[in-house]
Amino acid sequence: MIPRYSDHAANERTFLAWVRTALAIIVFGCFLAKFDLFLRLVAHLPASHLTGSSTHGPASVLGIVLTGIGTMLLPAALWHYQAVRKAILSEDTHAVGVNPLGIFLVCVLGAAGVCAFVMLLTT
Repeated sequence: MIPRYSDHAANERTFLAWVRTALAIIVFGCFLAKFDLFLRLVAHLPASHLTGSSTHGPASVLGIVLTGIGTMLLPAALWHYQAVRKAILSEDTHAVGVNPLGIFLVCVLGAAGVCAFVMLLTT
């Protein structure tokens, strides 16, 4: 029997939830970037708008940012998983603290949501 199996299983489920969240953010970012290009093509914008100095629209920029955030979230999730695993394996008692990864994710996704809201209001 594995000692503290339920703690390890909960830690692994949490890690997998972070990975699913990161992958969803990456996919949503790719969708936004490609959807912006699709909207430009459907709107029949002149070729200068598509190949000019500003090739990225606001949705495309937001998509690129979200893809980067999701990519950075993967190693952060692994780091958090390893830190919790180390705490579970140690015999010391640890106080429950604030999860900086969760705070970062909420702040960044909240800012992305505000940017998307403003972008929808202005277009």
